[in-house]
Amino acid sequence: MVNGRPARTASPPEPPISGSPAGNRAQHPGAGAEGDRGGRPEPKPEKRDPMSMTDLDAPQRSGGGHLGRRSSLDRPVIRAQAVDLGFWCATAAAGLLLAALLRRADLLEATSFPLVWRTPRLGPSVLLPVLVASITLALARRSTRVRWPVLLLLGFVGSLLWSVALATAAGPDLSSGLHPPPAYLAVADTVDDDPLAYLAHWTTPFLDGSPSTAADGSAGAAAPAAGMPAAEQVARQPPGPVLLVWLLGRLGLGAAPGGGGGLALGLVLTALAAASVPLIAVAVRSLCHETAARRAVPVLVLTPWALWAAASPRAVTVLPAAAALAVGVVGCEPGRRWRLLWALLSGLLLGITSLFDYGAVWLGVGVAAAYFVRRRPLMNVFTGLGALLPFWLYFAWGFSWPDGLAQARADVGLGTALAWLALDAVVVLLAGGPVVIRALRRIRLTPGWPFLVGAGAAALFSLCAGLAWGGVEQTWLPLAPWLAVAALAPRPRPDGPGDTVRAGDLPLLLIGAGALGAVALRVLLSSG
Repeated sequence: MVNGRPARTASPPEPPISGSPAGNRAQHPGAGAEGDRGGRPEPKPEKRDPMSMTDLDAPQRSGGGHLGRRSSLDRPVIRAQAVDLGFWCATAAAGLLLAALLRRADLLEATSFPLVWRTPRLGPSVLLPVLVASITLALARRSTRVRWPVLLLLGFVGSLLWSVALATAAGPDLSSGLHPPPAYLAVADTVDDDPLAYLAHWTTPFLDGSPSTAADGSAGAAAPAAGMPAAEQVARQPPGPVLLVWLLGRLGLGAAPGGGGGLALGLVLTALAAASVPLIAVAVRSLCHETAARRAVPVLVLTPWALWAAASPRAVTVLPAAAALAVGVVGCEPGRRWRLLWALLSGLLLGITSLFDYGAVWLGVGVAAAYFVRRRPLMNVFTGLGALLPFWLYFAWGFSWPDGLAQARADVGLGTALAWLALDAVVVLLAGGPVVIRALRRIRLTPGWPFLVGAGAAALFSLCAGLAWGGVEQTWLPLAPWLAVAALAPRPRPDGPGDTVRAGDLPLLLIGAGALGAVALRVLLSSG
């Protein structure tokens, strides 16, 4: 009794009622929404390997420790990759059989057959691409731990070494696969000292596949000698690759047709194509997230499409195309200053791309899709203006891009077009490697879908314009890296809009199998 009132004794604290936010937050500060609903403390956050997303603090198991835990969690991942690899092997075999039947049926009348086989030549040079692939795969798991600028540099160096290594395995000697096609060297010699006059007569009547002599006899318009190999194939392309070879020749890197001095020119062309890997990684980092960009670097380096990237003037198209997408995507980032200038520069790069390939310019649809995602409609206007400026300059210099497109078109029948469509799919399947199967299954999961929209638009345009009836291993090379982006999409799809924390597991099995397939194709395919 206290002052005539019963004393109040302190009752023991009641345990927090299940579902009580106050009780949960008092005992477990920082508990999230799941802890509030369940009334149980959230487990301690697990430390995970950023490459495999497996638990590094798992309890030790007898005889296995962390490695046993990781291997047990990686089994489903390896099993899924094995399924993709098996499906790719089956479809590739069926595609090669279909290609053989189409060739036997003589339906491929539009141009030369792209897959020309030869007797395998096994020599010490075959070990060089195997060594480069092994080193790249060994370093791939460290791609999330390396500093970002260093990773971009390693991506460029790795892509260059991979392309050069595949070229050295072409035989008969180490440098034969690093020489540019003789047709480009021969046509570039006709440019002389007036590239603008040559450009103005690019769409004039062709003699042996090269611009004929101008009516006024101006320099640079003379036709090459009759019978020049593959000159017609050069004439069916925009003049950009020829002018690039001419420019590099003026810088002292040229070579006479059939000569042995084109090695430096071939290495420079290969390096220009390899420089696209850092640009693609920057674009993926901006639109997806850094984890996906880091894991995409090994996929981009060991692509089988590098078979056609060494010493190829046409393969250089991938550089301005990748630069246009990277500049456009980075320029529309939230908080980015001078966005309209970024958009204008992206359009200029797209216009330059149009001088190298008629279809690759449609990758600009991917830039427009990125503007749509980030709600930057005004940037579309400036990108369009920037793309039109090079077209206006071409027209002022006498080159009509629409006339060149009409000249490159191949008129074929419906049966031939369907046959080439099937063969194009086979080429994409072989040149893309097993990663293509994984990418196709995860297209709807990737936040980088604008890249896929741009690549799809470019491929569709080339099909509708009659540009895809042969030679897609070269013309679709600028589109190939963007399809591989989907292979890094997470599965299952995250609950939130997009994935900003993690990416899909690194498909090392598929990358390695694709690299091995590229070496096999290099040995079996004719380099001529």
